[in-house]
Amino acid sequence: MFYTETKGELARTMPESKCCKLSEFSAIARSLGRLEMPVFEIRTENAASARKIMSFVNVIFGFKPRMRLIHGKGGRSRNQYIIQLLLGKKTLETLKGLGVMSESGSGISMENGIPWHLLSRQCCRRAYLRGVFLGRGYVQNPEKEYHMEFMTDSSEHAKGIVQLAESFNVTPKVAPRKKGYMVYVKGGDDVAQLLRVMGAHSAVLTLESVRVLRGVRGDVNRVVNCETANVTKAVNAGLSQIDAIQRIERIIGLKSLAPGLQEIAELRLANPEMTLRELGQLLSPPISKSAVNHRMRRLIHIANSLNGKMG
Repeated sequence: MFYTETKGELARTMPESKCCKLSEFSAIARSLGRLEMPVFEIRTENAASARKIMSFVNVIFGFKPRMRLIHGKGGRSRNQYIIQLLLGKKTLETLKGLGVMSESGSGISMENGIPWHLLSRQCCRRAYLRGVFLGRGYVQNPEKEYHMEFMTDSSEHAKGIVQLAESFNVTPKVAPRKKGYMVYVKGGDDVAQLLRVMGAHSAVLTLESVRVLRGVRGDVNRVVNCETANVTKAVNAGLSQIDAIQRIERIIGLKSLAPGLQEIAELRLANPEMTLRELGQLLSPPISKSAVNHRMRRLIHIANSLNGKMG
C-alpha cells in the first residue's frame, strides 16, 4: 500500500542535526500529543514512528520515556503505541519551548500555531512537514488519484502548514472538517514535490513511474480514439458517396457522366470498403487522394441537384 510504504520510509528517515530533530518532534507531538495530567502522551499506530519518537525523546529530554502497547482486537483495529512523558517542570518547559504546549492563568493547553522560531532553516521546515505527515498525514495511491493531506485541529496551525508548503513552491488548500482542518494538495506535481521535500525519495520514484505509465496509456487511448474517429468519418463519407452515386444511377444513369466521373463512380460501387487513396491507385493512370476526393464532391453535387427529379 502506497501510503503505508511512504509513512514507513519517512519514519525510518532520521535527521542528522539536532535542530531538525527538534522541529520534527515538535510537529509529531503537536499532531499526536494530548494532555493526560500529569502525563503528556503521544499515540501512534505505526511501530517505526513509535521507535522514532522514542529516539527523539531520548535526545531532546535526556531520558527514555515509558511506552505502552495496546493490542488491536481483530477486524480493522490496530495496535496503539503510547509514549508517555511525565510532566515535570523541565519537561513542560521543553515542550513549551518546542511550541507544543502553552501555559496561561487558565492552565496548560496545546499550542495553536507553528513554532516559527525553530524553522528558520530550510532543513528544519522540511523536518516539520515530515513530522506533520507522520502525525496526521495521508497520501492517496497515485494509481487512483494524486492527493495528499495533513489534518490538524487548529485553523492557525493549518495556515502555518500552508505557509511552510508555500516556501517550497506548493500552494495547498484548506478545508474545514468535522474534527478540525484538512490542508491538502491535488495534482502529481504538487504531491511529488511535497514527498521530495519530506525525504520520501522511494515514494517519489513510485509516483513518477505511475505518472509515466498513465501518460503512456493516455497517449495510446488518444491515438486509438483518433483512429476510431477517422475510420468512422471515412465510413460515413463512403456511405454518402455510394448513396449519391446510386441516386445518379437511378435517375439519369452513370453513362450520362463525364468519363472520369463515371470511372470513379463505378469503382466506388464495386469497392465500398476502399479508401480514397486506394481508389485512386486503381485508375490508369493513378490519381491522388485529393483528386479522387474532388471527383466525389462533384458526384455528390450532381446527386443533390437531381433531388427534384423522379427516378
